[in-house]
Amino acid sequence: MASEKLFIDRALMDKTARLARLQLSDDEKNMYMRDLEKILSYVDLLNQVNTDGVEPIVHGIPQETRMREDEPRALEDKHTKEIVSCSSDAIYEQYRVPQVIGGET
Repeated sequence: MASEKLFIDRALMDKTARLARLQLSDDEKNMYMRDLEKILSYVDLLNQVNTDGVEPIVHGIPQETRMREDEPRALEDKHTKEIVSCSSDAIYEQYRVPQVIGGET
């Protein structure tokens, strides 16, 4: 299961920083590029481990999943207004957030 070396180039680092809205110096970009390469190399190493016959687990100790009915309920107007008032940028009693989907390629 040989795999090719994972490489983070400057363009990918610049795009990642832009998407994360980080303003990084050239030294910081170089440092993070090296760190990301190490992380991805380790993940690639883990991907090479033979897991045939190994059942996936969520927790080391068997636990029963406790589920409850999903019952949507509306908050009273006073609670909605109180929660949204914590935001520095709200419109129509809703949180206003930067566009996340679209615009980036």
